[in-house]
Amino acid sequence: MKWKGSSLLAALSIILLLLQGSQVYADELPVASTADVKITEQERADKLRQLEEATELLYQDMQQGNTQRANQDMEQVIEALERLSFKGLTSVEGIHALAESIMDVKETLAKAVDGQEEWISSSARLRLAVNSLTHPKQAMWHQYYKVLGEDLQRMNQAHNTGSGEALRQAYLSLKSHYELIRPAVVIRKDITEINRFDSWLYYVDSLTNDTKADTSVLTRTLLQGEALVKELFGKKGDEQVFLPIAGYGNPWNWSLLIGGWILLALFYTAYRKYRANQTVITIPGNKEKNDRFRF
Repeated sequence: MKWKGSSLLAALSIILLLLQGSQVYADELPVASTADVKITEQERADKLRQLEEATELLYQDMQQGNTQRANQDMEQVIEALERLSFKGLTSVEGIHALAESIMDVKETLAKAVDGQEEWISSSARLRLAVNSLTHPKQAMWHQYYKVLGEDLQRMNQAHNTGSGEALRQAYLSLKSHYELIRPAVVIRKDITEINRFDSWLYYVDSLTNDTKADTSVLTRTLLQGEALVKELFGKKGDEQVFLPIAGYGNPWNWSLLIGGWILLALFYTAYRKYRANQTVITIPGNKEKNDRFRF
């Protein structure tokens, strides 16, 4: 109980620190001169760059299980947050999500048990959150659109084959990937979209745990999940979530290859039809014999 109380107090302190930094900026901005505003904006840019660099170092050291350096990196992260304005960067919910990510890492470091999955996941979650804050248009969490789509695809495949265990495992994979990017998503997206996806995820959890769940209900729920994933990542309604081909770095090369095969097949079919429609039967010469084996 004492540990939970101190953790809660530390979390509230970080949240107040972040909110206070935004309030200070908002209070000072109307009375500042043009030169002061430029300096403030430059200071904020420097703070954001410092925060991103410290978070990147923290991520690398926690991936390697370097406890001492990770604690030093965390001090740099907290230092970069001091008097950092979040005005125009994210919402209050985004500030809370960032604070929770920081607290997760602090608690993981306090346990001083390296090499665990918690070290990897907590540092990656904070890294994605900070990256979402500093790179609003090209944030790394957008790369998880394909990952969540593949999880949904496995869920549909397991549902179609009637494998409840495979369905549950695919759902847990989807949940794990979503929880990894959730703070980063909250920083950028409207909280109503987050709440809709959270509610859907909670409902799917109950369905995949129930061996007697109605299959038609589960089918409709999975279709709804596809639409919610598109909404979460800002994709168009007609854009596929389930990618038919996965594992290729450059989809254009694969598309060109498929197109080439289709054109070749059409050309060959037209050639065979042309040959079949010939009414004059001739004794093939050398050139015509060679043509027969060209394709």
